[in-house]
Amino acid sequence: MTHQALPTQLSATTASHRPSVPTTGPAIPAKRSRLARFSSKLPRMSELAIDTGDAGRVIDLRREPDAASRLPRGKAGGRYRCCACGGTLIFSGPATPTSGFTPRFRHDGSTPGSDLCTAPAPHQADVQADLTVVLHLRDQLVHALPGASICLQIDPQLAGQHWPLPPALIVRRGNDVIVIERPRRLLTTAATEVRLRTVRNRHGENVKHWWFFDRADTLHYDPAGTVSVRPHGKPLTHDKVRPTPTQRQITAAGGAVCWITKDTVLFPYGGHPGTYPVQEGEDWSGELESWSRDWKISYPYPADAAAWWGLVPVPLLAFGTHTGFRPAPAFQIMTALAVAERGREKHRRSRARDNAQRPTAAQHHAPASQGNEQTSPTRPPAAPADRPEQSPNPTAAPTAAPIPPQPAGPPLRVATQPFRFHWRSLLPRRWQR
Repeated sequence: MTHQALPTQLSATTASHRPSVPTTGPAIPAKRSRLARFSSKLPRMSELAIDTGDAGRVIDLRREPDAASRLPRGKAGGRYRCCACGGTLIFSGPATPTSGFTPRFRHDGSTPGSDLCTAPAPHQADVQADLTVVLHLRDQLVHALPGASICLQIDPQLAGQHWPLPPALIVRRGNDVIVIERPRRLLTTAATEVRLRTVRNRHGENVKHWWFFDRADTLHYDPAGTVSVRPHGKPLTHDKVRPTPTQRQITAAGGAVCWITKDTVLFPYGGHPGTYPVQEGEDWSGELESWSRDWKISYPYPADAAAWWGLVPVPLLAFGTHTGFRPAPAFQIMTALAVAERGREKHRRSRARDNAQRPTAAQHHAPASQGNEQTSPTRPPAAPADRPEQSPNPTAAPTAAPIPPQPAGPPLRVATQPFRFHWRSLLPRRWQR
């Protein structure tokens, strides 16, 4: 069987990456994979709508296969609103389950197959970008929280407006309700306060309000170096970040802040640098001066006075291993850091007490100098005039006489005259003359 040559307009590089396809017979069009439709970077606006009849739930026809059977078709009394322009939408669903019709939303007044969205193109692109990041986080949480109900929700009055925050993720798992924010642009304290108050009023004071920031977004991540820690005695290095005013505002209001990078979540704890106050019996001078400077931790939410926030990396799947949407592994590391902090302070204060009991240099050399004066063979004893006068005391014990210093080296020999005998020495002295 022979094959025809490839067309000449194909370059050699392109041809080398394409499989060899027989050209005899009619050309067979390549079959488009259904996965390509779901891997689109931006969602199609015809597949999204704000449901004003369901507290502002954002309908995503791609991720809700039951929407065609549970939602009313048509205008439904103006129930569906466009995310970009806020206009009313018409839901076109399949007539029968076996019709094979792809459900979609279209603007009221537009003919099937056309779109009459009046929102400017940049605004549509901005809305699509907001929905993209939120939907991506939703897909990640679906895998991390099996069995949980997760949907997007926004205030219906914001339909068609420039919203400061993308729609929030509402997670219901058992009796827990968790609201997750995914900011994409710079936040203001006013917009943050409005969202915090709205969530509390709608879901109660016990709602868990989480804010997921992007680790690669320089608007929400200001690196501040690293810190070396030893939880459970294992040396680790944690990244540090300088929190923004809105991030401090969130934690002060009882919300939770974290950063996400791929499938890893970074949970913060507060770092408070300071100096140990000197206690009685401690001496922090000398080499211990640097040991007096240390830092303390505040967790699970960083205190407002924290100078920097340390970050504990934990896989996103850790949320699904414990109830209550609580990353227990991160809190366990923070608890271990607090225990290590108390042990570190105890050890340093012990060193400071030992330093206070150590004799000074003058006290250390004084006894040695006095002993050298008593035993030095080359220094004579002090004269009586150099010694201080003592008042007579009849009861005082007599002092021992000073021992003269011993001469160094062997004793010297004294030269003497040799002895000579003479008979004259036997005579009386008067006769010896």
